[in-house]
Amino acid sequence: MNCFTKARFDDTPNQRELDNRQVAYEAACEGMVLLKNDGALPFAHKKIALYGPGASMTIKGGTGSGEVNERHSVSILEGMENRGFDISTRNWIAKFEESYEQEKEAYKVEKRKRLNIFKPNSIMQMLFDNFRSPGGPAITEEDVRLSDTDQCVYVISRQAGEGGDRKVEKGDFCLTDVEKEAIRFCAAHYDKFVLAINCGSSIDMSFVDEIPGINAIIYLCQLGTEGGQAFADVLSGKVTPSGKLTDTWAKSYDQIPFGANYSSMDGNPKVAEYREGIFVGYRYFDTFGEEPAYPFGFGLSYTDFTIHSAGVMAENGEITVKATVKNVGEVHSGKEVAQLYVSAPGGRLQKEYQSLMAFAKTDVLAPGEQQVVTLTFPMAAVASYRESDATFVLEAGDYILRLGNSSRNTTVVGAVTIESEIIVSRHEHICPLQQSLQEMDAPVQSYEPIAEGLPRLSVTAKDIPTVTYTYQTPPVREDADVKAILDTLTVKEMVDIVVGIGFFGGEKKFHLPGSVGNTTSKFWDRGLANVALCDGPAGLRIQKKSTISKDGKIKAVELAMSTFDALPGFVKKFLVGDPEKDRVLYQYTTAFPVTAALAQSWNTELMEQVGNAIFREMEEYGCTYWLAPAINIHRNPLCGRNFEYYSEDPRLTGLMAAAITRGVQQEKGYYVTVKHFACNNQEDQRTFSDSRLSERTLREIYLRAFELTVREGGAKSIMTSYNLVNGVYTPNSYDLCTKVLRNEWGFDGVVMTDWFSTNPGQGRNDLCMSAGNDLIMPGGASFKGQILRGLRSGKISEEDIRRCCANMIRAILDSPTQREYLCK
Repeated sequence: MNCFTKARFDDTPNQRELDNRQVAYEAACEGMVLLKNDGALPFAHKKIALYGPGASMTIKGGTGSGEVNERHSVSILEGMENRGFDISTRNWIAKFEESYEQEKEAYKVEKRKRLNIFKPNSIMQMLFDNFRSPGGPAITEEDVRLSDTDQCVYVISRQAGEGGDRKVEKGDFCLTDVEKEAIRFCAAHYDKFVLAINCGSSIDMSFVDEIPGINAIIYLCQLGTEGGQAFADVLSGKVTPSGKLTDTWAKSYDQIPFGANYSSMDGNPKVAEYREGIFVGYRYFDTFGEEPAYPFGFGLSYTDFTIHSAGVMAENGEITVKATVKNVGEVHSGKEVAQLYVSAPGGRLQKEYQSLMAFAKTDVLAPGEQQVVTLTFPMAAVASYRESDATFVLEAGDYILRLGNSSRNTTVVGAVTIESEIIVSRHEHICPLQQSLQEMDAPVQSYEPIAEGLPRLSVTAKDIPTVTYTYQTPPVREDADVKAILDTLTVKEMVDIVVGIGFFGGEKKFHLPGSVGNTTSKFWDRGLANVALCDGPAGLRIQKKSTISKDGKIKAVELAMSTFDALPGFVKKFLVGDPEKDRVLYQYTTAFPVTAALAQSWNTELMEQVGNAIFREMEEYGCTYWLAPAINIHRNPLCGRNFEYYSEDPRLTGLMAAAITRGVQQEKGYYVTVKHFACNNQEDQRTFSDSRLSERTLREIYLRAFELTVREGGAKSIMTSYNLVNGVYTPNSYDLCTKVLRNEWGFDGVVMTDWFSTNPGQGRNDLCMSAGNDLIMPGGASFKGQILRGLRSGKISEEDIRRCCANMIRAILDSPTQREYLCK
């Protein structure tokens, strides 16, 4: 079968690529967080001693499906030299690079020994083992003498990725002895010493109090293709850092509630008990009086700002605070983030000390300049879930409004009084616990009195009408164009549509090289296209170079994930095309900063621009489903995929993800796929792990970001997760896929599985149909067979299959592939 592709034969950068690199640069600039600065930054001159594993081997992002195959990413070394810095430690860097290459090759050899190419699980295991960079040669007095400068940067780097969690050990969450000694040495020998942290999530920071002379600390996270340039511009003062932490950074791992029971640490990764309940991140630290290394929302600048209330009002159940933000510095321009928190009154339900409700980032403000920003939230968003009667309620009392620039630096600016309880919404119970679970008890909260003269607002039940949800299985779509195709299909053909095609197998009439999956091409001649699904979330992960033979066969020139570099040569030769023999196709996309770094911008307008940039790449190459954003909560700093996720806070996560969703879905038929629904908060044994949590915790913490992305972002696709929630695999959960998603939130798009999540011994393919999980990926005959057997045995009905098939047909008919190739 002849195929169509939108890949180019020209490898010259086009205007879209240049435009998107600029967006990536701006996102990188705003995503860095300045954690400490005693005046060392910005640097006074450009002669720099640069050390550390991340100096020339800067990590742009995590591994696994979150990788992006961009044209080029700029390292810190390259970026600094591009910006005119004189790097005077080139000899040390050359020695480090030599040891790096030697250890990397040894790592690949060892990885090949453990690989069995005839077992798919063995290949998947390759994802779980990330290379740890060597620390490099010891830094000596001679290195210092030759560097001939008083300014130094040392870059710590860490790699994490899909399939495995980080460890509380040296070289991962904790520093190695080599790193500690290097930092101690540099801090003692350079007058201005800057520590840069190139890691997808937090690390143990206890060393900061042990080592004197660390003048500044920058958390650059992992910044994608333009990270090196952005970092250099922050060091020089061309850019003033404006990022804020989206997680609380503990002083040490011992401060994490129930951290000893996380993932594999207690020897039982198949059971994840969420005993901390709603007290995740700052909700725990602020409620229980724990002092963190750096609080949620924290981030320094090269200038100083004041934030004052300019008015508080309530209208129709919505609270608005206007804030005047002023740059009171004398030298540097910069941006600031105004953050609004609410402390709920004590009542029958335990509450966190405060929760983030709204935020706004200013424009660049020159010294002396000010801007009024508006922070708005629905009072209903503060409601707590009461399990006894399945309601969200606002208990009576004063709700204190706190305005500031981090969770630990706020001022009370008013209060909202509720005289009598308001029931916000009535629900049916979902995802019941199958075992008992003892959650932690919070201390009784005591709040400061509200000062005289501060605004006191009143909200009543008239302002927030109670919503009562009704629950039923949605009817099969009856759209005329959907029905015209659906009515011609046999049951077996419907199953062909609801089971997809994977990365390597199946014919693809429309071929997007590097897409991780497709829907079937079997019905192309009957008027239904196949559509491509492509990984995210740090950009569009597709193949940047492929070959196309004379008979139309397309093969990758390089393998899609860096972890597959360790495959034996004969395997790669079979999978990879020969650019000397066949014509080469090019598809260059942009590696944006990882999601954790994007979130640190606290800038929803910028997120929409990133979404728009990704849309342009989807449009250019023919991608229908972008498998992102990933919005699982940072429950624990060790989660291997925290770099792919936004924050420990569900509201910040949801509002940022909704913004990027609006950017991507600006035209009909281009879809985000919000993942991983739900409670995919660890990677070790992720396909067998049972997340056990209360319904209140599930609804308030782990579902809320998904709700915001659906309701406010209009997300059109959801990906279920690998894990179980209270004993039920998520793709088989009617409670999640239908009751919550469709009945409560009004979702009308496609729900799909994660790849291989319905393998034998995991979720069932047939039960996906009755649960409301429409598409099963990556497909295969056994997947289809289980659905048909489930139909014959009565476990599912033909209407279940028909409903899922209709949802898929609707989405495909709206797709760009359908419009471009079958609707001319």
